[in-house]
Amino acid sequence: MFECLLVVCLLFGIPGNANSGEHSVAVVVSDRIRPYMQVLKGLEQGLENDSLAVFYLVPSENNDRVSAALIKGEYDLYVAIGPEAGDLIWSLETEKGKGKIYSAILDPHMTLGKEQQEEQEEQDRAGCGVSLQIPVSIQLAEISGALPGVKRVGLLFDRAYNGTFFENARISGKMLGIDLIPLAVDSKKDIPDILKKHLDTLDCIWMVPDRTVISEKIVQYVVKQALYLKKGVIGYNSFFLKSGAVFAFEFDYTRIGFQTSELVNDYFNGRHCVNPVPFFNRGINIKVARTIGFRVEE
Repeated sequence: MFECLLVVCLLFGIPGNANSGEHSVAVVVSDRIRPYMQVLKGLEQGLENDSLAVFYLVPSENNDRVSAALIKGEYDLYVAIGPEAGDLIWSLETEKGKGKIYSAILDPHMTLGKEQQEEQEEQDRAGCGVSLQIPVSIQLAEISGALPGVKRVGLLFDRAYNGTFFENARISGKMLGIDLIPLAVDSKKDIPDILKKHLDTLDCIWMVPDRTVISEKIVQYVVKQALYLKKGVIGYNSFFLKSGAVFAFEFDYTRIGFQTSELVNDYFNGRHCVNPVPFFNRGINIKVARTIGFRVEE
């Protein structure tokens, strides 16, 4: 009978609290995809003495049931893994003073909305977490260190989404001797023309998360065009490296989960939240670097 109940808990996301820990923490996971599950693993490893109730938002019909369970449950803290989970948790009218922490959200300011920004302005500990944003100055320092010969980098982006990112990158790049060239587009249709106009004069094309210019087909197209002219592509996950990019930032999701657990511990210990830089590794495609004649520093 116990085995059957456990299976039901795992399948439907009903919290099965095996530990009667010091604190009760509700964890909402956007989906059962590998990155989020790795974050959850790191979180559980870091909070082995606390009681975790884990809820999943897939399938979508779980959402109303999860919301009701969160409101009804007496939890000391709410943790969101992924943007959909963040939306749900930040929409809840929880008891004043109950904390909320996010993890593995690309842009928490956009995802969590006005309430999140107000909480940060008030330095409220409930508004903290681990985003998937690496400060632009750190990214450029890593690029410069790994690819010392790269001096002209074209950033492919839509100003509506990454205009501020480009301006920050341009300033940080100057300090490192890297000239950032704006490859700004308004739609996917603009990409072939912008590449044709600038690619000859660049060392690398840098692609960052952007709703307009990012898809598997676009990444593969840009990499193909770049390699044809012996230019490099810089990306932000393993798919870029597999597609032929010379360099990419790869997040360590298990360690991001552990970082999140440290924020939880800080919350319960009354320490002020300091949002950390998410753990990442830099990936270098040595084979591609040799093919296009790039010098790399591993």
